Amino acid sequence: MPFTFLAPAFLAGLAALVVPVLIHLIQRERKEVVAFPSLMFLRRIPYQSVERRRIHNWLLLALRAAAITCLVAAFSRPFLKESVAAAAARSGAREVVILLDVSASMGYGDHWAHATDAAHKVVATLGAEDRCTLVLFSRNAEENVRATSDRGRLDAAIAAAKVGSDGTRFAPALRLAQSLLSRASLPRKEAVLISDFQKTGWERHEDIHLPEGATMTPVSVATDGLSDLSVSSVTFTRDTFSGEERVKVTAGLTNRGLTPYTNVAATLEVDGRRIDSRPITVAPNASESVTFLPFTVSETSMRGVVRAGTDALPSDNAYYFSLSPSRPLSVLIVQADGTDTASSVYLTTALGVGSAPPFKTDVVPVSRVTPSTIEHRTVVVLHDVTPLPSAADDLLKRFVEQGGGLLVALGDHTPWAGGQSPLLPGAIGPPVDRTSGVGGMLGFLDYSHHVLELFKDPRSGNFADAHFLRYRTLTPGPTDRVLARFDDGGVAMAERHVGSGRVIAWTSPLDDSWSVDFPKAKLFLPLVHEMVTYLAQYTEPTTSYTVGHLLDVSVPMAAIVREGTAGDTQSAAARKATGLVVSPSGQQTTIGEGGAPSVELAEQGFYTVRMQGTGGERPFVAAVNLDPAESDLAPLEPTSFVASVTGQAAVTAAGQSLEHPDLTLEDVERKQYVWWFLLVAGALALLGEAVLANRVSGRFGIGLMQVRRG
Repeated sequence: MPFTFLAPAFLAGLAALVVPVLIHLIQRERKEVVAFPSLMFLRRIPYQSVERRRIHNWLLLALRAAAITCLVAAFSRPFLKESVAAAAARSGAREVVILLDVSASMGYGDHWAHATDAAHKVVATLGAEDRCTLVLFSRNAEENVRATSDRGRLDAAIAAAKVGSDGTRFAPALRLAQSLLSRASLPRKEAVLISDFQKTGWERHEDIHLPEGATMTPVSVATDGLSDLSVSSVTFTRDTFSGEERVKVTAGLTNRGLTPYTNVAATLEVDGRRIDSRPITVAPNASESVTFLPFTVSETSMRGVVRAGTDALPSDNAYYFSLSPSRPLSVLIVQADGTDTASSVYLTTALGVGSAPPFKTDVVPVSRVTPSTIEHRTVVVLHDVTPLPSAADDLLKRFVEQGGGLLVALGDHTPWAGGQSPLLPGAIGPPVDRTSGVGGMLGFLDYSHHVLELFKDPRSGNFADAHFLRYRTLTPGPTDRVLARFDDGGVAMAERHVGSGRVIAWTSPLDDSWSVDFPKAKLFLPLVHEMVTYLAQYTEPTTSYTVGHLLDVSVPMAAIVREGTAGDTQSAAARKATGLVVSPSGQQTTIGEGGAPSVELAEQGFYTVRMQGTGGERPFVAAVNLDPAESDLAPLEPTSFVASVTGQAAVTAAGQSLEHPDLTLEDVERKQYVWWFLLVAGALALLGEAVLANRVSGRFGIGLMQVRRG
């Protein structure tokens, strides 16, 4: 079996073997001096001796060489390399957990190839009594192969594993390893963590410790001099040109390496067609942005992608998104019969200039409120209306309960006789007259509410500029929320939730009849927009998701099944529909009634949702991108990381045998004691050399005496 050496530098001492050879090649002769009067008449003849070039005692030479060889080898500390696993076996059977990182960052260069090679090497060390569990982890951890001694099964699972699109999180993998090793019954417990050790994947406050006596070996595949260019973000600017909606795309690019990217081509593609391409230069550890030519958004769920550069991590060189035309919020403004439409001009004008989202506004008198006028509306505004007919009141109740929004602006008239309604956030009282002075002003504003959050910034408008000459008293109920009060404590704005819908009461008309400066103030337009979008439960359409997001299927299904209806009605219709979700890799999932309630977006690219009965309509598209943190490839220091997890000094790859991760070379050599046997052999060789040398010297002396006598 081949030997290896713990201190191979001592093998240089084998050069001392030349010394006994030189000694044995020296001829030992006794020379007798003879006096001679003169040598001038003698010819000079060179003296040559064959005896000087011969080794007289081969056994003595062998003993001396053996002694030197044994001493040098002993100091070199040799041991049998194949017996590492045998040494481990003598210490007891092992419970091994391989934690193999399959996050997106492992797709950088040859990191994944090195990781699988390391995993195969760990499997190769398993003995017949050892057990090994393979855990694949990224953002979550999965027990891929349970504790087994079948090395073929483990190797096949490692070969079948692939790099995913998810982010790196070490905590779930370590918790799973902690649980597996805690339950293990074998005497020796080991974990091998194979990863690129991204800094972004570890929170130092995580309280995770392996069981007492368990060891962890970090195997890092990270390399120096990493270079990566990523498309980190995409933003959109919408505009209208010649009656068509145009979108301008701006992409952010980040260079996290030390190498500059010069004149890299950044391209924009929409539905497979190249829209624009721009060269861009990004300095090391810097970010830049590029804006492409605008394009028309004419269809729903248009697929777009921004690409930039090519490098060792191709997955973050692309950013996917999905765009649809903006859908206006449909708002119905109801006013008193016989009232001039000019009374709602401030309200309609404010909504008419909205673009994100746009608003579609209709004004009708209270007597013309019918089911058809309310159907497909998102918000209804009762603007200083007279009491509602019972039929209209019932329509409004159902509308709000199913998710619609209701804004009640109180004035000279009240929508309900007696000033009370299940929809109204409080009981209406008589008007308060503040005409004797400068009028009432808003004294309290709940900036924590979504409607008023925008006005934390004074640049959005100052409520001190608005003065109210009259306003209605409103006594809120115990479950109602007061959003604003006047300086005398009177309620200015209050909210109530009814079913799935929302109701806001404003205790003054939204015109100049009770306040001259309020509808002309800078804050009027954004306040109206915030109230209507909040009541509509409007959210900006999601252009892209991050890998790992759990997509509620009612979102795409409602958009396809009942586009434009109120929120709860959408959800109800969605739950009764069925459809099919297709992932970027082609995996299909049934959703809706009898199917999955949600879909985990686990892959980068485009997910498509097709509903039953929609025919050839374009499917809903969800664009999915990598977690931006996966592009930050800066690694942790593996030994420090493991020490924080195990609570002890880490076992590193530099001071151990990878064939058996938890035994260092010193441990294995110490168990074999080969150096001790070599020292004994060297001592015996020296002893034999001394005895033999004395005997040889004795014979030489006796022979010399005999010559002298003769």
